[in-house]
Amino acid sequence: MTFAAIHSESRIPWHAPFAQKMQMGMNKVGIQTVITNSRERVSCDFAVLLGTSLWADIEADGRFLLVDRCSFGDTNEWVSLVWDGHGRRGNHRVPQDLGNRWERIGVRVEPWRSGGDKIVLAGQTAPYSGHWATLHDWYATHPEATHFRPHPAQSVLNGMLNLPTWRTFDDVARLITLNSSVAVAAILDGAPTTCDDMGAMAYPGFDAGSDRLPWLQWLAWTQWHHDEVSNGESIRHIFDSVQ
Repeated sequence: MTFAAIHSESRIPWHAPFAQKMQMGMNKVGIQTVITNSRERVSCDFAVLLGTSLWADIEADGRFLLVDRCSFGDTNEWVSLVWDGHGRRGNHRVPQDLGNRWERIGVRVEPWRSGGDKIVLAGQTAPYSGHWATLHDWYATHPEATHFRPHPAQSVLNGMLNLPTWRTFDDVARLITLNSSVAVAAILDGAPTTCDDMGAMAYPGFDAGSDRLPWLQWLAWTQWHHDEVSNGESIRHIFDSVQ
């Protein structure tokens, strides 16, 4: 019998209700569970970690299933499930036969934009990358940027960049990202996008006119609706290789 510890922080509003959905789905496929707020690994076959910011010691101490933010859709309804890493550094258990999952989800994809003249650098809260120690180290590699798109959580919008702020995808010739999830939103909206870090879900990005469908069909298997978690469908898929 497989036993999993679901690590949840009760002070974060979405954790407790989602931990219960995860527990429900795991129980339906025969995986025993316990919900814990421990910041250290407890005795179990697998750790399930809710969110990316609290569990560094557990991530460094063995296998884990990360519950991360979704790439598209309502963040209150969708999550990404990935083994042993963040973004594309982990294993999403994407099947070889992609089928029609993307088409069934039915997310709108806008035509490619053209005629924009703004090169927009997208901010984020931390590098989450082994290639740059700080965000400003990364920012400095893009002197061609004409505008800056702040992350919603950033208290300092521009820092040392001193660029005008641009928050939409209108008139964007290219959005430059590190590994921020905004890259997926931009590509769905038709904005040419570059991702500099291989952990980005849209790495390495897309030029205008590129065929997005193969990537979108892959992306559809990297995240799951909450109902697919609670009914065990996503659990059955993501644990298939380890049972």
